[in-house]
Amino acid sequence: MSLQWSLSRVAPADTAALGQELLSAQDAMRRIGDSFDNWMPQEEQFAPLYSDQGRGAISPLLLALVTVFQMLEKIPDRAAARAVVLRIDWKYALHLPLGYTGFHFTDLSAFRQRLLQQGQERWLFDYLISRLREQGLLPARSKVRTDATHVVALMNRLSQLELVHESLRVALEALSAAAEDWVDQSVPEVFRERYAARQHDYRLTDRQITERLRQAGHDGFWLLRQIEHDAPEVLRTLSAVQTLRAVLEQQFPQGPEQGPTPRRPGGRGVIETPHDPEVQGAKKGSTSWLGSKVQVSESCTAGFAPWIVDVEVDEATRHDGKALAGVQQRLAERGLRPEQHYVDQNYISGENLAHSAAQGITLMGRPPEDHGAPEGYRQVDFQIDEAHQEVLCPQGQRNVVWSETKKRAGPLPCVEIRFAGSTCRACPAFGVCTASQSGRSLTLNPYRAWLNVARERAQSEDFREAFRLRSPIEGTISELVRGHGLRYARYRGLAKMRLQAYFTGVAANLKRLMRWLGTQEARAAASIT
Repeated sequence: MSLQWSLSRVAPADTAALGQELLSAQDAMRRIGDSFDNWMPQEEQFAPLYSDQGRGAISPLLLALVTVFQMLEKIPDRAAARAVVLRIDWKYALHLPLGYTGFHFTDLSAFRQRLLQQGQERWLFDYLISRLREQGLLPARSKVRTDATHVVALMNRLSQLELVHESLRVALEALSAAAEDWVDQSVPEVFRERYAARQHDYRLTDRQITERLRQAGHDGFWLLRQIEHDAPEVLRTLSAVQTLRAVLEQQFPQGPEQGPTPRRPGGRGVIETPHDPEVQGAKKGSTSWLGSKVQVSESCTAGFAPWIVDVEVDEATRHDGKALAGVQQRLAERGLRPEQHYVDQNYISGENLAHSAAQGITLMGRPPEDHGAPEGYRQVDFQIDEAHQEVLCPQGQRNVVWSETKKRAGPLPCVEIRFAGSTCRACPAFGVCTASQSGRSLTLNPYRAWLNVARERAQSEDFREAFRLRSPIEGTISELVRGHGLRYARYRGLAKMRLQAYFTGVAANLKRLMRWLGTQEARAAASIT
């Protein structure tokens, strides 16, 4: 497909006349239309996504903006395609003539797929950020706050029987679509009939569930052996077959003869549904969900409007602290490396404090306290002399072991400290300080100096006052979730969910920009008056 037409940089006369009559000057869509040329990218900037020859494509800028409007109003593809034809406010914002008859709703899906194939799902988000910077609305060295929230997948969690049975059914469908002749010759008809429809365990007894689960396990391993034995190579690499293999290995780790695991496995890397193998089951506090997690970062520099400067979707089970380096890297790529980065305790670790400082970033957050023992016998209660490798416990006893070890992840070694078992057992604090027969032990974090400084700083009044800047990120996440539907995935797969998150970020920033323009106009009018 090739680019053969583009959106007008000015509103057509018929649309402009009707829109200005029907839409108030404060209407967000009217403001978008009025400021279109100043804030929207040129059509030719989408040219790398298309060929120089072939059938003319629908304007990519039109499809991109319609996708943004979908996130603004939380509507699906069909409703969005209909709105382009029928709604005057959309036509005014998009600079479409009144007689424009629209496009098929599936063109939106094709456009999203094109963005994903070209790795350009965040292009429009980055473009708007760059325009905000060029217009002086977003300083390069700003303050930024970050927090995360969960995203619920499109499907419900399956039971163990449903998971194995459905993985088999999906794999058979994929095999039949790729090589129907091989399936007819190698897979008995009774086998195909058994897995032709979905299996539910509703109203099944525990015994029936166990029997059918074992049967599905045997059948699944048999099918994989058949594929390995004489199936064409293309069938062995089908994603549905790979998913089936992973599901069986996770649910039947000892093979089909030993039956499924007594307790269904969960956590990172465990497939919960063959329809979206990337979603994971996770729990945080009292909230359990099946899906993913999104990291949201917002600028918070005094004197400037707050803008969403980064959104990123990650695995549901990944700890927030592991995502911080990626957040800071993307901010740096946009020329927005912050001076201060405000986060909650989940992001604070010695390694993150040191890594941030190496980039010139002050990581602002309350570090976790030392709660490894009862009060009075915590690590901070021990007198540690690192220069002489000596430690004095609260009862006046000295350590017998001081050694460095790399047993924990990270580039720097930890320090392992141990007191003599005989000394600890004879101590009056035995059973309180430690109940171990081998004696009390301590592990010194390799980034302990960073943590100690952060803990001391967090006790100051200046920190408490400055840290107030973090709390508004909760309202921003609520805005994205309640106002723009970020809580629920529109699509399957992390890549498509990232696209949704970036376009949601564009929608939120565009809405804020229109409000900011309205405020500036009101101030200008007031000054004239």
